[in-house]
Amino acid sequence: MHGEQAAKVEHLDVRHSLVGVATNAAAVFFWSWLYDKALGQKPTAMRAVITTALLGPVSCLIDYKATPKRFTPGWELVFSRADMATIYFSMVVGMAWGAIRQSPWSKNLKSRHA
Repeated sequence: MHGEQAAKVEHLDVRHSLVGVATNAAAVFFWSWLYDKALGQKPTAMRAVITTALLGPVSCLIDYKATPKRFTPGWELVFSRADMATIYFSMVVGMAWGAIRQSPWSKNLKSRHA
């Protein structure tokens, strides 16, 4: 929203930080809501794996190709391509971990070993 000059700001300030926190929070809620809907009520292990594997590439495409430039996260201005891949990969790993821990098939495995 503040353009490329925002990437040069190296200190916290309300003008840049508040907008960044708000847009990041909105994005987190959006992606977690969409992911939850894509998984469904009782996802199979295969559905969870496929949905989770698609999450990173789809979110990256939407963030950087479908979204107007002024509303993109802007991470590419301060992070390298490798860093960006790590960020999106970490998001996928986090979502996968949550899906596994909450899945009915994971709970069945835990109850068998208890």
